[in-house]
Amino acid sequence: MTSKFEKNLTSCRAHLTYCWLVNPDEKYNNYQATLLIKPDMKHLLDDGTEVNSAEYMLDQLEGIKKEFQDSLISAYPDRKGKFKWQRNKDGEPMQYWQVTADGLTIKLKKKAGGLKKNGEAYTSVPPKFFKQEGDIMKLCTPEEVKRFDKIAPESIGQVNIRISGYDMDYIGLKLEPQGICVRHFVPFVGGMQTAEDFGFAPEKETTTQNNWEAETIGSAGATSGSDF
Repeated sequence: MTSKFEKNLTSCRAHLTYCWLVNPDEKYNNYQATLLIKPDMKHLLDDGTEVNSAEYMLDQLEGIKKEFQDSLISAYPDRKGKFKWQRNKDGEPMQYWQVTADGLTIKLKKKAGGLKKNGEAYTSVPPKFFKQEGDIMKLCTPEEVKRFDKIAPESIGQVNIRISGYDMDYIGLKLEPQGICVRHFVPFVGGMQTAEDFGFAPEKETTTQNNWEAETIGSAGATSGSDF
């Protein structure tokens, strides 16, 4: 059986990592991202109160998870609260979010398309991107969205997350990215690019070859004229 449980949650500002939000990833055909909220990040509530972002988001997520469990207990009293959470390949309960030394990580994933049970193909609506102009939030144009195809983890933004519950042989949650507002954009350029990245630094110029170079050149010259 399935559950109609669904909530929407807009995240605090977070680092946008492992992003495939404009185009789905090539291996699994998912729109996906991992949000990283570092321990020192702050969030301003509507009433002006400043709170710790990671703690605030964790409270929100755990609250929604409990609300889903309570809705199942209420809908199916004959099951006496016995619900099994989906497990990963190691047999551990699925971790949709996790607290580490680096902060709170939240994994988001939305299938870009596939086949329904009846064999009919479907395509999902990609996440929408928004921008701020003055005091107004606007939808990004298709051209503006293209530049977010490569997002570096230094980028910071907020994501509207659709959280839905399901109840089959086990219960679980889906956390899907619905909308994104990139507050600070850093383009991903891919790996090491500069000499410094590879550990190369300028050396002082010398007027003579070092001994190793001289010996190598000399040995090469002698060997080339010998039989063996």
